[in-house]
Amino acid sequence: MEPVNAYSVQNSDFTERVDVVCPKCQKKALVIGVTANASRDEIEEKVRFSCYACGYAIRLANTPKVLFYQNSRGKGVYGRILHMNAPIDPFFGFSVWYQIETVHGLLWAYNTQHLEVIEQHIKDHLRQRSGLLYMNRSIGSRLPKWVSSSKNRDYLLKLIQRAKTRA
Repeated sequence: MEPVNAYSVQNSDFTERVDVVCPKCQKKALVIGVTANASRDEIEEKVRFSCYACGYAIRLANTPKVLFYQNSRGKGVYGRILHMNAPIDPFFGFSVWYQIETVHGLLWAYNTQHLEVIEQHIKDHLRQRSGLLYMNRSIGSRLPKWVSSSKNRDYLLKLIQRAKTRA
């Protein structure tokens, strides 16, 4: 597999399958999601959570929506808030499975593919933006400076390897 450039992908590219901590049993579970450009109907229809350890399962369509505002006729307008770029899954808000506490702060990933992109970014000695000089939405440009620092490279790579083996 060819390494992915962290400057060509975004966190939202990894939201179709998010490894999370089950809120019932604290074991590894899965959120089947959608990409960030999915329609409201796709989100309602496809997003679901399931835990293989305890059997807890829910569909996003069966959870309450948030009241955004009341229109001029006093009718409530409801919808969903996606929590992007945080150590929780965007749909249900469950903690992601891959959270790495470091002396500098928290490093997290939605799934193993996301973690591998971050790992590749840390390993790269020469980080090229593939012509995307001003793009600030990519993973590589959004990582904290301490993640990109060469003095933290070995330390972070050891922690990432440990996180990959966590079951």
